[in-house]
Parts: sequence; C-alpha cells; structure tokens
Amino acid sequence: MDAGDGHTYYDISLVDGYNIPIAIVLQPLENVTLDDIPPNLTNPSCQGTDGLLAAQGYNPYPEYPHFLGTNSSFALPWEQKVDENEISHWCPWDLQQSPPSKPDDGVYPYPDDNIKRPLFNPCYSACAKNNKPEDCCTGEYNSASKCSPSNYSKNVKKVCPDAYSFGKSGLLVLLIYAMLNG
Repeated sequence: MDAGDGHTYYDISLVDGYNIPIAIVLQPLENVTLDDIPPNLTNPSCQGTDGLLAAQGYNPYPEYPHFLGTNSSFALPWEQKVDENEISHWCPWDLQQSPPSKPDDGVYPYPDDNIKRPLFNPCYSACAKNNKPEDCCTGEYNSASKCSPSNYSKNVKKVCPDAYSFGKSGLLVLLIYAMLNG
C-alpha cells in the first residue's frame, strides 16, 4: 500500500454513496514507528444510519479501556453535535436507494419531517445516481472554480466529518485508483 513516497494513506470515501457504517482502525502490530501516533488521529469512522448512532455523551472507555485500539488518553473524537434526527434526514429523497412513496400530490413536502424514513436506507451520491458532469466534476466542470459540493456532499460532511464525499475533479478518482493499482 505504499503510495510511492514510503507512506500509506487511507480514508473513508462516500463519493459514490453510503451504504454501511464504517471505521478504519490502525493495528500497529508492534511497529515501533507507529507508537507515537495517537489512535484518535488514525481511526476515521462514519456512522450515517439511524438507530445505530451512539447516544450523545457516549463514553466506552470505563467498560472497554482499549475501545477500537484507543484509550481514554487518546480518545476517539465522538461526534457530539449530530443526533438521530439529523442521521435519519441527511440523505436527500431523490438519492435514497428506496425512498418512501411520494404523497398523493407526488411532491415531498418541505420540511419533510412528517414522512417516516426507513431505519436503514443506502444513499447514492448525486454523481452515482445522475452521472451528470456537474455532479461528477467532469467535462466542462472539471475544475474547482466550476464544480461545487452538492447537498449530498454538504450533508455527508455534517454527519461523517471523517469521510470525504466530493472530488473536486474526476482526476482525483483516477489518481487514487492509480496509486492503489500501481
């Protein structure tokens, strides 16, 4: 997994969408060069599923002192601002894999709090669902000045700040692919 500069890089990408909660936990396996890196800086996570979110103020360390390879001295930075309401509403209706039936007039109301969303419903990114250049930052939109984050991307950052959801250039995906596949 050497990126060509002697380092390994990893992250959580929701550029194509979200379907399951994920976390990456570094296991140093007695590699002393990794001993000084605090675990809270190496363990990104994303939990965007209603019903699986830990309660605000969650602290696993009294019961599990080495939770996910971390400890209370270098605790994971638990998100304290996002609640179950935000988790259940972050994916736009048109990007849900299985959106609920539209009301009789065929238009989802805004705000949409009165329509029950499923407990778990995968979410496509605008690029994956629509495959339009303006959603994928390709073609004439292949520059930071012409392509901006969608509502999907903005919502992902609120719910999963450790993940990236927006490639400012289609070249980013090609670069990552090339790095991973030599």
